[in-house]
Amino acid sequence: MRVDAEEAHQKREQALLKMKIDADEANQKREQALLKMKAESDEATRKREQLFMEHELKCQKMLVEANTALSQEKLKADMNKEIASLEAFERRELEFQQLQEKEKERAMVAQQKLRELATQELQERVQLEKELATQQQQNVYRFES
Repeated sequence: MRVDAEEAHQKREQALLKMKIDADEANQKREQALLKMKAESDEATRKREQLFMEHELKCQKMLVEANTALSQEKLKADMNKEIASLEAFERRELEFQQLQEKEKERAMVAQQKLRELATQELQERVQLEKELATQQQQNVYRFES
């Protein structure tokens, strides 16, 4: 009986040892599975963060490009506005100069007409004075005769 009890005890010990070994193997497999899952999770997180960073970088790049294009368009519009303003100023200046030249011409024509009128008036006056002098001489001859 003692042998049976020892054998039973040894079998129990072996069974417990086997259970302990099986439990240790199960724990090792579970730990390996957990480590594998953690590694996969970390890799997925890293990929997700990388994609997020790439997306953010792409958005920033597009924003910079859009702002650059907008700035260029604004600069171009400002330049066109300045050019148009300068051209309008030049046109007004040219129109003003042309108007001044026309006014000078009109003044010169008016002055010329005044001179012509004055000359004509003077000639008429001289003619009238000659006629008056002739009439006075005729009157003097009539009076003397």
